[in-house]
Amino acid sequence: MPAEIFPATAEQVAPPQRRLPTLVDGIADHVRDLVLTGQLRPGAKIDQEAVAGALGVSRSPVREALVMLGKEGLLQVTPRRGVFVAPLTPADIVDHYEMFGVVSGWVAAGAARSLSEGDLARLREIHARFVTDDGVDLSELNHAFHRVINATAPRRARWLLGLLARSIPAQYYELVDGWHAEASEHHGAILDALVDRDAERAREIMERHLRASGEAAVAFLRSRGFWEGTGDTGEALPGKLP
Repeated sequence: MPAEIFPATAEQVAPPQRRLPTLVDGIADHVRDLVLTGQLRPGAKIDQEAVAGALGVSRSPVREALVMLGKEGLLQVTPRRGVFVAPLTPADIVDHYEMFGVVSGWVAAGAARSLSEGDLARLREIHARFVTDDGVDLSELNHAFHRVINATAPRRARWLLGLLARSIPAQYYELVDGWHAEASEHHGAILDALVDRDAERAREIMERHLRASGEAAVAFLRSRGFWEGTGDTGEALPGKLP
C-alpha cells in the first residue's frame, strides 16, 4: 500500500457506545463523527470491511452510507480506488456552521415572537442546569436548549436544521476545551433576547454563536493534526492523495 494512503485501523472504526438509529443512517453518523472529530484525516482510505466488521453489518449498507457521505462532500468515492476522506478545508468547516447559523438565526427570530411563557420557563431551567455543569450531559442539555427554540419553526425549517446538525460532532462539549464557558455566555444572551421578544437580537446572537462554534471546531481539528501535510489549508500537497 502506498505510504501516502492513511488506512483506518480497527480501533478507529470501533462502534460508538450508543444504539444506531437506523442501519444506513447510523453507519453514516458513525463514519461522519470519525471524520469531524479528527480521527480520520483528509486522504485517509476507508476500509469498508473494517467498518462492516466493527459495526456487525454487511458491506452493502456500508457502501450505501459511504455514498451518502460522498454526496455530502465529506468523502470522495473513486471508482476502482476506493473511498477516501475528502480534502476539507478550515473554510469548509466554518462555512457549514455559518449556514447552520443563518437558518438557526431565522428560527430564533421567529421564536422570539412565538415562544410561550412556559417555553421560556423551560429554557431558563435548561440554561441554569447547563451553566452549573454538575455532572450533567452538556451535549444533551445543549440539544434540549436548541430543541425548545427550534420546535417553534415550520416543519421544512426543522427538517433543514436537522440536516445541517448532522454534520456536527455529537459530543462537542467533550471535545473542545473551554467551549462550555463560551456557550454558556452565548445561551444566556440568546435567552435574554428571547425573553425581551427582540427578534433581530436573537437572530444576530444565534448566528454569532454558530459561527463561533465553527471556529472552535476548526481549532480543535487543527490541534488534532487534521490538516498536517496539507499546508493547513485542507488542500492535498503534491504526493498526497486528493
